[in-house]
Order: sequence, then C-alpha cells, then structure tokens
Amino acid sequence: MPSATVPGSRYDLLRPGLYLDPHALLHEMRERAPVHFGPEVDAWVLTRYDDVGAALRDPRFHAVEEHKKVEALPAERQQELAPLRRIFTEWGGRDDPAAHEVFLRAMKKHFTPRRVSEQRPVVEALMDGLLGAALARGGVVDVVNDLAHPLSMGVVCHLLGLPRDEVDLELMLEASQSISQLLEMGEPDQLHRSQDGMLAMGEFLAPHVDAARRGRGSGLLEVMAGPGSALRYSDAEVVSQGIMFTVVGYHTTANLLANGIQLLFDHPDQRALLQADLSLLPAAFDEMMRFHGPVSTIRRMVLEDVPLRGRVIRRGDTVMLALLAANRDPAVFSDPDEFRIGRRDAHRHVGFTVGPYSCMGQALARLEGEVFFRALLTRCPHMAPADPTPDWTVFRPLGRELRTLRVHPGGR
Repeated sequence: MPSATVPGSRYDLLRPGLYLDPHALLHEMRERAPVHFGPEVDAWVLTRYDDVGAALRDPRFHAVEEHKKVEALPAERQQELAPLRRIFTEWGGRDDPAAHEVFLRAMKKHFTPRRVSEQRPVVEALMDGLLGAALARGGVVDVVNDLAHPLSMGVVCHLLGLPRDEVDLELMLEASQSISQLLEMGEPDQLHRSQDGMLAMGEFLAPHVDAARRGRGSGLLEVMAGPGSALRYSDAEVVSQGIMFTVVGYHTTANLLANGIQLLFDHPDQRALLQADLSLLPAAFDEMMRFHGPVSTIRRMVLEDVPLRGRVIRRGDTVMLALLAANRDPAVFSDPDEFRIGRRDAHRHVGFTVGPYSCMGQALARLEGEVFFRALLTRCPHMAPADPTPDWTVFRPLGRELRTLRVHPGGR
C-alpha cells in the first residue's frame, strides 16, 4: 500500500480551514509535486491540467472507487451497506464501460443543446415562481435555500417526469443532501447517512417507476422504464438511475448557482460588467466554473500500475483528481487566480470533467445558470449580502459550498 511506503505528507490536505483558500498550497504542489501521495486522504493527488485531463480519458482510471471504503469495513458492516453499494454501482452503468455506453446512447439525445433549449419555459417558470415568492415574503432572501437548491431540484424532477403536485421537495432535498455524503471522504457514518438518503429517495421514486412501466409515465422515467424503452433495466435499476439524477443533476448545479452570486459579490467590478451586458452570461458561467466550480476533486481507482512523472501508481490505488487545481494551472490559464468574466479561454475548464464520464447534463446546467443569473441581476440589480462573511462549509477535501447566502434583494 502506498501509505506504508511513502513518507508522511508535507502537504496536509485535511488541514483545518484549508478549504477556504487552498490555492497557494495547490500551486506549490503543481510545481513541486504534481503526482503526490497524501496519506491523510489515502490517495494520489494530481494537480496539473494535462495530467487531470489525461486521467479522465484513460480507461485504466476506473470511475467506481467508492466501494473501497465499504470493502475496508468488517463483513457485518459491509452487509449493512449492501444496498448502498448496489445502487451507486448501478449509476449510469459506470462499473462496466459497455453498460455505460448503452446508458449514454439512450440518454444523451435528451441532453443535446436543442432538446435542453425546449426546457427554457419550465426553468423560467420555476425561477419566476421561486423568486416571486421569496420577494413577496419581504426581508432577506436566502439564495441557497430559497432559490438555487429548489430550482435545481425542481428542474430534475421535471426531467424525470415526476408530477409536480406529487413531489415532496423537502424530502427530495434532504435525501439528496444525505446521499451526497458518498462523495465526501467515505467515513462509515457518512456511508450510512448516504444509504439512508438513497433508501428514502428510492421509496419515493418506486411508485413512479411502476407507473412508467405500465405506460403511465413521462420524462426520463418513461425513457428508462416505459413499454418502448431500449434499456432492459429492472425496476430497482431504474430507481438507482433516478437517484443518480436527483444527486448529480441537482447538487452540483445548485452549488454553482450560489457560488456564482458570491463570486459577483466578491468581485464588484466583474458584477458591474455583467450587469451592463448580460450577453456575457455564457462566458461568465464558464469563468465561474473555472474559478470556483462546484466539484473540487473526484476520485478514480487504477486498474493496473500506472507510471506517471517518475512515480508509479499501483493497481488498486485511489487517485484524487484536483479539478480546482487543474482549473488554476498557469500553463493553461493566464493570471489564473484572477476572476475575469471576459476570459477567452475559460471554456477550457475541466469543471464538467472530460472523457467518457463527463457531465452529459452540462447544457442543462448552462441553461439553469443563464435563467438564474439573468433573473437575479435584472429583478434585484442592487442586491447585497446580508451577512459580513460567507457561510461556507467544507465539501469533499479542498472543496466548499454555501450553507446559506442571505441577501437584501433591494440593497442595504
């Protein structure tokens, strides 16, 4: 095991408070130790743009790594977490490249820019309703919990074909937050909370999958379970895919939306540029993804020994791909620590990842971002933060997300 043969790390990636500003450390790692084993995270850490992109495209870097944390537990605990392992292994067929390709063929055509553009009226209506309700209540508006999270979850529920009057949004949001614990460090308590969320979400989705199976569904549930479906999924497998969409299709987008507003507060000159010319929104979206995207790191497991920059990553080792470091690589982005919405190369970010497991919903995320930022910047042009400091919490090693973002919609 690497942790038994590699000396203690000089780069403590779990240092308290590091997630608030990790980039000085990551710049040093990128320069001096671009392939670094961190015993505190029990993983190799890649920080250079080229290495991260290559690993994302390399079939030797397997997309399913989470099971290692389960397999390290005593047999009795492994059995307790059997539903968790089954569900996340089934997500998008990602444990089997051939099954993943079948999933992509069936799904990608529903996420093309043209198909996604047809969802604009739905996204606009959801945002208009949420913002209108928040403003009608008077006082401060919480961008995170009043707007970003319910908007993103509402969009996903619509895509799945869940009848709006039957969606328990509070349950969906709470369960998804629990499931996202799987994307953290994978400690036993996190795994159990994740499984509890999956089971709660699965119980909600099951009757809707059954309705789709009987020809009474719509949306992606009908695509996966309807009578004419090209996918040969069992009901349990369809539920697993539904759970996946409600997590990866919601959580990251919601965080991006909230992070983006905070970035505009932190950089008033860039906010002024954007408010003066909303045609810059697509470029601003990419710069938000590059500068502070919602996913800081992702994990892979290598299937065979991989030599890289004078080191050897052994078969079975975990590799942490530092997307946030790749997106600040000065070899690719000039002045990478500057937030500039007019940056011409921002689109080269790896925030959606690249390769066979890249985010197929990125066109939808862009649409949500365009609608969200346009609505807030036009209806609340003078909005200002209500609290003196952002309410950050750690998410994954090196990452952060906002628990709340309270604003005065009319300014102070």
